[in-house]
Amino acid sequence: MKEHTNRTMNQIGEKLFLSKLASLVDTPVLDYNEDASTFALESGKILVINADMLVFQTDVLPGMSDKQIGQKAVTMSVSDIVAKGTKPLGCLASIGFPSNLEISRAMDVIQGIRDQCNEYDILYLGGDLNETNDIIVDIVSFGVCEKEKLLPRKGANNGDLLFSTGFFGLTSLGYNLLLNNQKVPAGLHEVVVSSIFEPKAKIDYLDLFNRISINTCMDSSDGLFITLKELSDINKMGIDVTKVPIHSLVESHANTKKLNPLDLTFNGGEEFELIFSIIPEMEEELLKQAKEKKLFVRKIGCFNKNHKTIIISDQKFSMYNLSNEGFEHFKT
Repeated sequence: MKEHTNRTMNQIGEKLFLSKLASLVDTPVLDYNEDASTFALESGKILVINADMLVFQTDVLPGMSDKQIGQKAVTMSVSDIVAKGTKPLGCLASIGFPSNLEISRAMDVIQGIRDQCNEYDILYLGGDLNETNDIIVDIVSFGVCEKEKLLPRKGANNGDLLFSTGFFGLTSLGYNLLLNNQKVPAGLHEVVVSSIFEPKAKIDYLDLFNRISINTCMDSSDGLFITLKELSDINKMGIDVTKVPIHSLVESHANTKKLNPLDLTFNGGEEFELIFSIIPEMEEELLKQAKEKKLFVRKIGCFNKNHKTIIISDQKFSMYNLSNEGFEHFKT
C-alpha cells in the first residue's frame, strides 16, 4: 500500500482501501470479498462469522432511539450471516460509550441488542465495554452450516436468474426526509421511517434456501446497485435488470414529485434484502416453495456473459438514467 502512504482515507474511499487488504486476510473457505468470514471446523462444518460496526455520528439518523440503535446494530451483522445461508446462533457486542452519556441511554442501547437477539432467536453472549467519544456498537455474530449449504457470492452461470426478497426505494426517501427535510405524504411517512429505524434481517428465508439450489447470494445493505455490481464483478459477467424492484409507494411518490425512480431504487442502502441467483430450471420450484411458505420473492433479472455491466432493460423506466452512486464509507 506504499502508493497510498501520503493519501487520506477520504481520497481513496472504503472500496479501494479494502482491496489493498485482501492479501493480508486469511480466506480458508470463501474469498475475501464476501458478506461474512468462514472457517472449516474439525467436524467438517463451516463456522460463519461477521463483524459489523455502527457509529452514532455516521450511521444514526435524526429521530432514531437508543434502543433502535442496538436493534439495528444486530440486524446489520446478522443479515450478513443469513446471506451465507446460515442460521445465526449468537452474537457478542463491543460497545463504546462517552463518559457523560446518561446510564438510561446506555441501557436502552443494550436492551435494543437484547430485544433483537430475542426476535431472531439467537444468544446474546455479552462482549466488551469501553469509553469512547461517540456511541459505537460493534456486533460479532456467528453460525454454523454444512459446507454444501454455504451460499457464496461467486458461482453464477450465464443465464442464471436473479431474485430479490423485497422491494427497494423506501430508505432513499427516508434519507431525503430525515437529512434533507424533503416532505413525503402522511401515509408514506411511517413506512419510510420504519424502513430505516427498524430494518429486519431475512432469517425467515433460510428454510426456503435450504430447499432450493441457490448459486449466489448477497446482502443488499450497501444499496442495490453496489450489490449487483459486486455480483457482476466477482462472477465476471454483466447483469440485465429486466424488472426494477421499486416499491409501489416509492414509484407513486417519484411520479408525483418528478423524482428519478432509478436513483431511489438503486442508490439507497440498508434495505437488508437478499439478492440471490438460481438456474432457470429452478424458477418454478422456487416460486412454489415461496408461495407455500408465504415468502415474497421477485425476479429482477439475469446474468449475461455477453457484457460486463449493469444494464436496466425494464422498458417502464427507459426514460431515466441511473447515476450509479451508491454509498461508500470515507468518501464525501
